[in-house]
Amino acid sequence: MAEHNYRVKFTPKAEEDLDEFYGYILGTLSAALAADKLMDHIEAAIMRLKEYPFSCQYVLDEPLKARGYRKLIVDNYLVFYLVEELDKEVVIMRILYGATNYQDIL
Repeated sequence: MAEHNYRVKFTPKAEEDLDEFYGYILGTLSAALAADKLMDHIEAAIMRLKEYPFSCQYVLDEPLKARGYRKLIVDNYLVFYLVEELDKEVVIMRILYGATNYQDIL
């Protein structure tokens, strides 16, 4: 059954992460279509969390798991988020490239 009415909120760091990915793909790789498609794909996956905030697993790292961090995998990227049940909010904490050592960043 769906968990309706959750809002999605991005931290400033998560917004920066998206801007960096977009800028890199657009500027360095000169691939505007690929940059747009990636942003659309990440956004669509994140927006599904509005209805299914508990659909993704907790991270494996115990200290982060204890803090409630969950991980959504979108292509080569990892979306780390928290579910604030009282506020009915999904808080996107960071969006990182999959090969990144996220334990050192979060």
